[in-house]
Amino acid sequence: MKKIKDDLYKNITWNGKIDSNFEDGLKRARGNCNKAAYLQIQGCLLLDNLQANIQEVGVELLSRLLEDFPQEHSSVILAHEKLGDYYLQHNNYQQAAHFYTLVTNYCIIQNSRGGTSTMADLKLAEVLLKTNEALNIEEAYIIVTKYPVALLKATTHKFYYAALAARICHLLNKKDEAIHFAKTAIAIKAIVSPATGRQKPTTAGKQLENTLKIMEDISKG
Repeated sequence: MKKIKDDLYKNITWNGKIDSNFEDGLKRARGNCNKAAYLQIQGCLLLDNLQANIQEVGVELLSRLLEDFPQEHSSVILAHEKLGDYYLQHNNYQQAAHFYTLVTNYCIIQNSRGGTSTMADLKLAEVLLKTNEALNIEEAYIIVTKYPVALLKATTHKFYYAALAARICHLLNKKDEAIHFAKTAIAIKAIVSPATGRQKPTTAGKQLENTLKIMEDISKG
């Protein structure tokens, strides 16, 4: 049997023809592991598309993966985190927290963050912060203070961590910690690229500008 071509499950857009080709390829795929991987890769790629209707197809494909191949853990854990990212972006904090919690619990059980971004717990803390509920923010504080910062290799990730921690500490009136984290975020701003993933640079740039303004305000105490 011929190997399924990459372009059958690595589409960045979607239409009737692509759908038909994908389903044909999925039927020819050998074993549950490959079928799960194809659903995961294709679903995650479509969630990066800027069109809502195509993102919905991505959600459907990942939902099929979770329903049909729950034992294919390497694909499932990637799908869980990507769905968490998707729902966080759409301000559906309940669903985002659900999927990030599944990832963090899995990592605890496996005693490993392999197969994840290694930051699912920080993303969960961001969700808890955005709910603006006192108990959730306390939980978010515990998460960020326990996070092993040695895992943060990319400058963008270090900035994300510092800015997140600053906002959480500020809301909890932990003034000294908030100032420290805010100043840390400001110190690395010059080497943080505003354009990430498939976001439009102008949108990401505005988000970075807003975050830096918040950091400046917090750093003043």
